[in-house]
Amino acid sequence: MGRKAAYLKDVLLWALLGLPAWWAGLTHTLADRYTWPEVIARLAAIGVAVALARPRPLVAMLVTAALWAGSVAVRGDPTVFFLALAVVSYLAGVRMARARPALLGLSAAAVAAAAVVPSVRWLLAGRWDPGACFFAVTGIALFGLVPWLAGHARHQSLALTRAGWERAGHLERERRMLAEQARLRERAAIAMEMHDLLGHDLSLVALRIGALEVTAGLPESERRAAGEARAAVTAAAERLRDVVAVLGDGPEHGGADHGNSEHGNSEHGDPDHGDPEHEDTPSSPGESVDELVRRAAAAGMAVTLHGAQAEAGIPAPALATVRRVVREGLTNAAKHAPGAPVTVTVRLAHAPGETVVTVANAAPHRPGCGVTGGHGLRALAERVRLQGGSLRSGPADGGFTLTVRLPHTAPPRVPPPGGPRTASRPVELDLALARGRVRRTRLAAALVCLAAAGGVAAFVLGFTVYEAATSVLPPAEFAKLRVGQAESEVAAVLPARTRIDDPSWPEPPIPPGARCRYYSTSPEPFGELELYRLCFAGGRLVAKAFLPS
Repeated sequence: MGRKAAYLKDVLLWALLGLPAWWAGLTHTLADRYTWPEVIARLAAIGVAVALARPRPLVAMLVTAALWAGSVAVRGDPTVFFLALAVVSYLAGVRMARARPALLGLSAAAVAAAAVVPSVRWLLAGRWDPGACFFAVTGIALFGLVPWLAGHARHQSLALTRAGWERAGHLERERRMLAEQARLRERAAIAMEMHDLLGHDLSLVALRIGALEVTAGLPESERRAAGEARAAVTAAAERLRDVVAVLGDGPEHGGADHGNSEHGNSEHGDPDHGDPEHEDTPSSPGESVDELVRRAAAAGMAVTLHGAQAEAGIPAPALATVRRVVREGLTNAAKHAPGAPVTVTVRLAHAPGETVVTVANAAPHRPGCGVTGGHGLRALAERVRLQGGSLRSGPADGGFTLTVRLPHTAPPRVPPPGGPRTASRPVELDLALARGRVRRTRLAAALVCLAAAGGVAAFVLGFTVYEAATSVLPPAEFAKLRVGQAESEVAAVLPARTRIDDPSWPEPPIPPGARCRYYSTSPEPFGELELYRLCFAGGRLVAKAFLPS
């Protein structure tokens, strides 16, 4: 349907552009009447230009420019093609994205017209005709360049509109993505909060039950009940791990174990999970390092704290992370050896500009079947990295050690390699540049139109003066001419040009078979026009007359 509609539009356009040709075949009001073969030939030429206007707009514009110049050269009258040249040039401006090919093409067409049209006029009329050359060149400028500039301004305006809609769609998609990312960050924050708080509490509960299970003198039935209770707590911790994985929304949260190293954690973690802006702050309620250690000891864990006084000197940005490191280390120690006696040492130490936190546990006397997961270390490693610190974790001396070095001042965020994800230029700048291009194109079209109009006016004025001065037959010479005198003798006293080809006011009858020439009586270009008419037939002067204005 789209192609049929395009064909129909092209047919209607061809009919519209062919109206001057039909008019020229029916009347001689605007120019000399055309024969019907000439009309058909010009309609066919216009049809070729219309057919090329969609796939090859530049070629179509140059074809109509050539038809214009050719009509001036052959007939001295391009009336049939002025509408085709203007409309096809406008459509070329609308359909062409680049300006350089069109400007070069029209410039070449104007230069070719300036060179070819005078030569053709000389061959056909036997005289030099600068007016035809000027007419051809200025026609290409007025009916070719100016409409093309107007069409190009329209093209840029449409492109600006499309870019605006595309930008709006991009911003809408970006807004939805940001909303989805915010939702995922919130889910991740909930997951981490559940892991940190509930996981820590469940590990301590499992530790208490495990200690009860190995208490000497406990009846076997109670020992079995304690084991079942510990298994239930372990299963609850497993379900908690599954919930954390679901809320974290991705497999990247699972599959790690207690022994994840720094590199494994940082490479696969989710940056949003460790973003300090979404974590605890010192102002939020939370346990201090000393309280965390005392609560673990109350649950039955053999834990020792070194450097408790150093917590008071930790700056606020790093304090929440230090507490989280201690809580994660205690949770892992309790989680991976439930029911076995484990000794944990927590050390806080200050280095120049940083705090060092170490949580180390010895090997359990009896291996246990703890809960696996690794979500805490993964998120903790990313959080520490974002604050400019480093995390190292792994087996040491048969046990496990977690060491974090945390600077007191967090470094500025560095954008990822490859540049920012969003556009480097703001929307306002793109719109301003596009509007500037549209304004410059419109201004160029107006300036070209004014320059062409000024050039035409100057040429017409100058040519009128030139024509009046070079077409004067002095009255004394006119009086000496005699009817019957040889045309060659008369030509010796005639000026180089005639003033007009055909007067628009009534004149005496022209002798049959004679051809007449009209000469000015005065070099005044803007006064009343008075003419001398000389008619020749058979090589002799057959009539002469004075034509008042």
